[in-house]
Amino acid sequence: MRGIPVQAVEHNTPILGSSAHACDIAQPADVCYWFKGNYGINMTREGAQAYYDSIVQLYASWGADFIKADDINSWDGEGQHEPYHTDEIEGVAEAIRKCGRPIVLSLSPGAARVCNANHLRRHANMWRISYDFWDNWAALKRQFDHCRLWSPYVTEGGWPDADMLPIGRIGIRGEVGEPRATHFTPEEQVTLMTLWCIARSPLMFGGHLPDSDPLSLAQITNAEALAVNQCSANNRELFRRGEQIGWIADVPGTDDKYLALFNTGEAAATVTATFAEMGLNGATCVVRDLWAKRDEGRFTRQFGVQLKAHAAGLYRFQVLPG
Repeated sequence: MRGIPVQAVEHNTPILGSSAHACDIAQPADVCYWFKGNYGINMTREGAQAYYDSIVQLYASWGADFIKADDINSWDGEGQHEPYHTDEIEGVAEAIRKCGRPIVLSLSPGAARVCNANHLRRHANMWRISYDFWDNWAALKRQFDHCRLWSPYVTEGGWPDADMLPIGRIGIRGEVGEPRATHFTPEEQVTLMTLWCIARSPLMFGGHLPDSDPLSLAQITNAEALAVNQCSANNRELFRRGEQIGWIADVPGTDDKYLALFNTGEAAATVTATFAEMGLNGATCVVRDLWAKRDEGRFTRQFGVQLKAHAAGLYRFQVLPG
Protein backbone atom coordinates (compact mmCIF):
# COMPACT_ATOMS: atom_id res chain seq x y z
CA MET A 1 0.00 0.00 0.00
CA ARG A 2 1.30 3.45 -0.95
CA GLY A 3 2.59 5.66 1.84
CA ILE A 4 3.68 5.32 5.44
CA PRO A 5 1.63 3.73 8.26
CA VAL A 6 -0.36 6.09 10.45
CA GLN A 7 1.07 4.26 13.47
CA ALA A 8 4.61 5.15 12.40
CA VAL A 9 3.63 8.81 12.13
CA GLU A 10 1.90 8.79 15.51
CA HIS A 11 5.15 7.51 17.06
CA ASN A 12 7.32 9.66 14.78
CA THR A 13 9.63 6.73 14.12
CA PRO A 14 13.07 7.32 12.58
CA ILE A 15 13.64 6.55 8.91
CA LEU A 16 16.45 4.12 8.11
CA GLY A 17 19.28 5.74 6.17
CA SER A 18 18.17 9.27 7.00
CA SER A 19 18.13 11.78 9.84
CA ALA A 20 14.43 12.39 9.12
CA HIS A 21 11.46 10.95 10.98
CA ALA A 22 8.00 9.79 9.89
CA CYS A 23 6.34 13.14 10.65
CA ASP A 24 8.78 14.88 8.34
CA ILE A 25 7.55 13.07 5.23
CA ALA A 26 3.92 12.20 5.96
CA GLN A 27 0.97 14.03 4.37
CA PRO A 28 -2.00 13.40 6.70
CA ALA A 29 -4.42 15.02 4.24
CA ASP A 30 -3.46 12.43 1.61
CA VAL A 31 -5.28 9.24 2.62
CA CYS A 32 -6.48 6.36 0.47
CA TYR A 33 -10.23 6.45 -0.15
CA TRP A 34 -10.84 2.81 0.85
CA PHE A 35 -8.00 2.21 3.37
CA LYS A 36 -7.18 4.67 6.14
CA GLY A 37 -4.09 3.02 7.60
CA ASN A 38 -1.47 4.97 5.63
CA TYR A 39 -0.63 8.58 4.88
CA GLY A 40 0.77 9.64 1.54
CA ILE A 41 4.38 10.77 1.35
CA ASN A 42 5.72 14.15 0.29
CA MET A 43 8.56 13.05 -1.97
CA THR A 44 10.16 16.52 -1.92
CA ARG A 45 11.07 16.07 1.75
CA GLU A 46 14.35 14.78 3.13
CA GLY A 47 13.89 11.12 4.09
CA ALA A 48 11.05 10.36 1.65
CA GLN A 49 13.15 8.38 -0.83
CA ALA A 50 15.06 6.78 2.04
CA TYR A 51 11.77 5.49 3.44
CA TYR A 52 10.81 3.72 0.20
CA ASP A 53 14.41 2.49 -0.16
CA SER A 54 14.22 0.90 3.28
CA ILE A 55 10.87 -0.80 2.59
CA VAL A 56 11.97 -2.25 -0.75
CA GLN A 57 15.32 -3.33 0.70
CA LEU A 58 13.42 -5.25 3.38
CA TYR A 59 11.30 -7.00 0.74
CA ALA A 60 14.43 -7.79 -1.27
CA SER A 61 16.04 -9.32 1.82
CA TRP A 62 13.04 -11.65 2.05
CA GLY A 63 13.62 -12.80 -1.52
CA ALA A 64 10.62 -10.99 -2.98
CA ASP A 65 10.49 -10.79 -6.75
CA PHE A 66 7.08 -9.08 -7.15
CA ILE A 67 5.69 -5.96 -5.53
CA LYS A 68 2.11 -4.84 -6.05
CA ALA A 69 1.76 -1.21 -4.98
CA ASP A 70 -1.85 -0.22 -4.33
CA ASP A 71 -3.48 3.23 -4.13
CA ILE A 72 -0.79 4.60 -6.46
CA ASN A 73 -2.16 4.26 -10.00
CA SER A 74 -5.07 6.44 -11.12
CA TRP A 75 -8.46 5.06 -10.12
CA ASP A 76 -12.07 5.51 -11.12
CA GLY A 77 -14.26 3.34 -8.97
CA GLU A 78 -17.81 3.98 -7.86
CA GLY A 79 -17.56 7.60 -8.98
CA GLN A 80 -14.53 8.34 -6.81
CA HIS A 81 -11.61 9.82 -8.74
CA GLU A 82 -8.18 9.43 -7.18
CA PRO A 83 -5.03 11.11 -8.55
CA TYR A 84 -2.12 9.48 -10.32
CA HIS A 85 0.75 9.52 -7.81
CA THR A 86 3.61 10.38 -10.15
CA ASP A 87 6.20 11.14 -7.49
CA GLU A 88 5.56 8.08 -5.35
CA ILE A 89 5.57 5.78 -8.39
CA GLU A 90 9.00 7.14 -9.22
CA GLY A 91 10.06 6.72 -5.61
CA VAL A 92 9.11 3.04 -5.48
CA ALA A 93 10.68 2.40 -8.90
CA GLU A 94 13.91 4.09 -7.82
CA ALA A 95 13.99 2.02 -4.64
CA ILE A 96 13.66 -1.17 -6.71
CA ARG A 97 16.46 -0.09 -9.03
CA LYS A 98 18.74 0.41 -6.03
CA CYS A 99 17.84 -2.72 -4.06
CA GLY A 100 20.17 -5.11 -5.90
CA ARG A 101 17.45 -7.58 -6.84
CA PRO A 102 15.25 -7.76 -9.96
CA ILE A 103 11.68 -7.12 -8.77
CA VAL A 104 8.56 -6.75 -10.90
CA LEU A 105 6.52 -3.66 -10.03
CA SER A 106 2.74 -3.85 -10.43
CA LEU A 107 0.58 -0.75 -9.94
CA SER A 108 -3.03 -0.67 -8.75
CA PRO A 109 -5.85 0.18 -8.86
CA GLY A 110 -7.33 1.17 -12.24
CA ALA A 111 -8.30 2.37 -14.67
CA ALA A 112 -4.94 3.70 -15.79
CA ARG A 113 -5.14 6.61 -18.20
CA VAL A 114 -3.33 6.47 -21.53
CA CYS A 115 -2.00 9.99 -20.99
CA ASN A 116 0.30 8.36 -18.42
CA ALA A 117 1.39 5.51 -20.71
CA ASN A 118 4.98 6.63 -21.22
CA HIS A 119 5.47 7.31 -17.52
CA LEU A 120 3.99 3.93 -16.63
CA ARG A 121 6.23 2.09 -19.08
CA ARG A 122 9.33 3.85 -17.74
CA HIS A 123 8.65 3.12 -14.08
CA ALA A 124 6.51 -0.02 -13.80
CA ASN A 125 6.22 -3.47 -15.32
CA MET A 126 2.43 -3.78 -15.19
CA TRP A 127 -0.46 -1.49 -14.38
CA ARG A 128 -4.16 -2.05 -13.95
CA ILE A 129 -6.30 -0.79 -16.83
CA SER A 130 -9.68 -1.37 -15.21
CA TYR A 131 -11.52 -1.25 -11.93
CA ASP A 132 -11.50 -4.53 -9.93
CA PHE A 133 -12.56 -7.36 -12.22
CA TRP A 134 -14.72 -10.23 -11.00
CA ASP A 135 -16.79 -13.06 -12.51
CA ASN A 136 -19.47 -10.96 -14.18
CA TRP A 137 -20.24 -11.06 -17.91
CA ALA A 138 -20.97 -7.33 -18.19
CA ALA A 139 -17.57 -6.61 -16.64
CA LEU A 140 -15.89 -9.00 -19.08
CA LYS A 141 -17.54 -7.26 -22.04
CA ARG A 142 -16.17 -3.93 -20.80
CA GLN A 143 -12.65 -5.35 -20.80
CA PHE A 144 -12.73 -5.51 -24.60
CA ASP A 145 -12.74 -1.71 -24.67
CA HIS A 146 -9.98 -1.43 -22.07
CA CYS A 147 -7.76 -3.92 -23.91
CA ARG A 148 -8.36 -2.23 -27.27
CA LEU A 149 -7.49 1.17 -25.81
CA TRP A 150 -4.22 -0.09 -24.33
CA SER A 151 -3.04 -2.47 -27.08
CA PRO A 152 -0.78 0.15 -28.77
CA TYR A 153 1.12 0.62 -25.51
CA VAL A 154 2.14 -2.98 -24.85
CA THR A 155 5.91 -3.29 -24.69
CA GLU A 156 8.37 -5.91 -23.47
CA GLY A 157 8.57 -5.39 -19.73
CA GLY A 158 5.58 -3.05 -19.67
CA TRP A 159 2.18 -4.72 -19.58
CA PRO A 160 -1.32 -3.21 -19.38
CA ASP A 161 -3.04 -5.40 -16.80
CA ALA A 162 -6.70 -6.37 -17.24
CA ASP A 163 -6.67 -7.82 -13.69
CA MET A 164 -6.93 -11.34 -12.32
CA LEU A 165 -8.47 -14.45 -13.82
CA PRO A 166 -11.51 -15.15 -11.57
CA ILE A 167 -11.92 -18.77 -12.63
CA GLY A 168 -12.07 -22.03 -10.73
CA ARG A 169 -12.82 -21.79 -7.00
CA ILE A 170 -12.89 -18.11 -6.02
CA GLY A 171 -14.15 -15.74 -3.33
CA ILE A 172 -12.19 -17.38 -0.52
CA ARG A 173 -11.65 -14.54 1.95
CA GLY A 174 -12.52 -12.28 -0.99
CA GLU A 175 -14.42 -9.03 -1.00
CA VAL A 176 -17.05 -10.01 -3.57
CA GLY A 177 -19.45 -12.79 -2.59
CA GLU A 178 -19.03 -16.01 -0.66
CA PRO A 179 -16.60 -18.80 -1.61
CA ARG A 180 -17.90 -20.28 -4.84
CA ALA A 181 -17.15 -21.72 -8.22
CA THR A 182 -16.76 -18.93 -10.76
CA HIS A 183 -19.99 -17.52 -12.11
CA PHE A 184 -18.52 -17.53 -15.61
CA THR A 185 -19.94 -20.20 -17.91
CA PRO A 186 -17.46 -22.48 -19.71
CA GLU A 187 -17.86 -20.33 -22.84
CA GLU A 188 -17.22 -17.15 -20.88
CA GLN A 189 -14.12 -18.66 -19.27
CA VAL A 190 -12.70 -19.38 -22.72
CA THR A 191 -13.55 -15.84 -23.81
CA LEU A 192 -11.77 -14.47 -20.75
CA MET A 193 -8.61 -16.49 -21.32
CA THR A 194 -8.63 -15.81 -25.06
CA LEU A 195 -8.86 -12.04 -24.61
CA TRP A 196 -6.16 -11.98 -21.92
CA CYS A 197 -3.86 -14.08 -24.14
CA ILE A 198 -4.34 -12.10 -27.37
CA ALA A 199 -4.08 -8.76 -25.52
CA ARG A 200 -0.98 -9.97 -23.63
CA SER A 201 -2.43 -9.07 -20.26
CA PRO A 202 -0.54 -10.55 -17.29
CA LEU A 203 -2.06 -13.90 -16.32
CA MET A 204 -2.67 -13.69 -12.58
CA PHE A 205 -4.73 -16.69 -11.45
CA GLY A 206 -7.44 -15.59 -9.03
CA GLY A 207 -8.71 -18.99 -7.95
CA HIS A 208 -7.78 -21.50 -5.26
CA LEU A 209 -5.43 -23.70 -7.25
CA PRO A 210 -5.90 -27.00 -5.32
CA ASP A 211 -9.66 -26.82 -5.94
CA SER A 212 -9.43 -25.90 -9.62
CA ASP A 213 -11.86 -27.56 -11.99
CA PRO A 214 -10.62 -29.45 -15.09
CA LEU A 215 -11.46 -26.57 -17.47
CA SER A 216 -9.45 -24.02 -15.48
CA LEU A 217 -6.49 -26.38 -15.24
CA ALA A 218 -6.66 -27.13 -18.96
CA GLN A 219 -6.67 -23.41 -19.76
CA ILE A 220 -3.76 -22.36 -17.57
CA THR A 221 -1.61 -25.30 -18.74
CA ASN A 222 -2.30 -25.04 -22.49
CA ALA A 223 1.17 -24.22 -23.82
CA GLU A 224 -0.09 -23.37 -27.33
CA ALA A 225 -2.55 -20.78 -26.04
CA LEU A 226 -0.13 -19.41 -23.46
CA ALA A 227 2.44 -18.85 -26.22
CA VAL A 228 0.10 -16.19 -27.65
CA ASN A 229 0.26 -14.34 -24.35
CA GLN A 230 4.00 -14.79 -23.93
CA CYS A 231 5.48 -14.58 -27.43
CA SER A 232 3.20 -12.75 -29.90
CA ALA A 233 3.63 -9.22 -31.28
CA ASN A 234 1.64 -6.34 -32.79
CA ASN A 235 -1.48 -7.47 -30.94
CA ARG A 236 -4.56 -5.46 -31.85
CA GLU A 237 -8.28 -5.53 -32.47
CA LEU A 238 -8.89 -6.52 -36.10
CA PHE A 239 -12.61 -5.82 -36.39
CA ARG A 240 -15.76 -5.20 -34.40
CA ARG A 241 -18.97 -5.95 -36.22
CA GLY A 242 -21.78 -5.58 -33.76
CA GLU A 243 -21.32 -8.34 -31.17
CA GLN A 244 -18.63 -10.07 -33.24
CA ILE A 245 -15.03 -9.15 -32.47
CA GLY A 246 -11.72 -10.25 -33.94
CA TRP A 247 -8.18 -9.75 -32.66
CA ILE A 248 -4.96 -10.53 -34.49
CA ALA A 249 -1.26 -10.79 -33.63
CA ASP A 250 1.99 -11.69 -35.36
CA VAL A 251 4.06 -14.78 -34.65
CA PRO A 252 7.60 -13.36 -34.38
CA GLY A 253 10.13 -14.71 -36.85
CA THR A 254 7.45 -16.09 -39.20
CA ASP A 255 4.69 -14.93 -41.54
CA ASP A 256 2.16 -16.71 -39.34
CA LYS A 257 -0.68 -15.00 -37.50
CA TYR A 258 -2.67 -15.60 -34.35
CA LEU A 259 -6.40 -14.92 -34.62
CA ALA A 260 -8.94 -14.65 -31.81
CA LEU A 261 -12.64 -14.65 -32.67
CA PHE A 262 -15.35 -13.66 -30.19
CA ASN A 263 -19.13 -13.84 -30.16
CA THR A 264 -20.23 -11.50 -27.38
CA GLY A 265 -23.89 -11.72 -28.42
CA GLU A 266 -26.75 -13.59 -26.79
CA ALA A 267 -27.22 -16.15 -29.59
CA ALA A 268 -24.94 -18.49 -31.51
CA ALA A 269 -23.34 -16.94 -34.58
CA THR A 270 -20.75 -17.61 -37.27
CA VAL A 271 -17.79 -15.26 -36.87
CA THR A 272 -15.60 -14.87 -39.96
CA ALA A 273 -12.28 -13.17 -40.71
CA THR A 274 -11.09 -12.68 -44.29
CA PHE A 275 -7.51 -13.22 -45.37
CA ALA A 276 -7.56 -9.70 -46.85
CA GLU A 277 -8.23 -8.01 -43.51
CA MET A 278 -5.69 -10.30 -41.84
CA GLY A 279 -2.95 -9.31 -44.30
CA LEU A 280 -2.76 -12.84 -45.72
CA ASN A 281 -3.99 -12.21 -49.27
CA GLY A 282 -2.76 -14.92 -51.64
CA ALA A 283 -1.60 -17.18 -48.82
CA THR A 284 -2.58 -20.75 -48.07
CA CYS A 285 -2.66 -21.46 -44.35
CA VAL A 286 -3.04 -24.44 -42.10
CA VAL A 287 -5.31 -23.29 -39.29
CA ARG A 288 -4.81 -24.77 -35.85
CA ASP A 289 -7.34 -24.50 -33.03
CA LEU A 290 -5.14 -23.72 -30.02
CA TRP A 291 -7.69 -24.55 -27.33
CA ALA A 292 -8.66 -27.85 -28.95
CA LYS A 293 -5.05 -28.55 -30.00
CA ARG A 294 -6.06 -29.75 -33.45
CA ASP A 295 -5.61 -28.67 -37.07
CA GLU A 296 -8.77 -27.47 -38.80
CA GLY A 297 -7.46 -27.83 -42.37
CA ARG A 298 -6.18 -25.58 -45.16
CA PHE A 299 -7.77 -22.22 -45.94
CA THR A 300 -7.08 -19.59 -48.59
CA ARG A 301 -9.62 -16.74 -48.51
CA GLN A 302 -11.41 -16.63 -45.19
CA PHE A 303 -11.94 -18.52 -41.98
CA GLY A 304 -15.18 -18.72 -40.05
CA VAL A 305 -16.34 -20.60 -37.01
CA GLN A 306 -19.71 -21.18 -35.36
CA LEU A 307 -19.53 -19.86 -31.80
CA LYS A 308 -22.05 -20.16 -29.00
CA ALA A 309 -23.21 -17.05 -27.17
CA HIS A 310 -20.39 -15.48 -25.12
CA ALA A 311 -17.88 -17.90 -26.70
CA ALA A 312 -14.47 -17.48 -28.34
CA GLY A 313 -11.87 -19.31 -30.40
CA LEU A 314 -8.11 -18.91 -30.65
CA TYR A 315 -6.19 -20.00 -33.75
CA ARG A 316 -2.78 -20.02 -35.39
CA PHE A 317 -2.54 -19.50 -39.16
CA GLN A 318 0.58 -21.23 -40.47
CA VAL A 319 1.50 -19.80 -43.86
CA LEU A 320 2.56 -22.54 -46.26
CA PRO A 321 5.45 -21.99 -48.74
CA GLY A 322 4.61 -20.88 -52.27
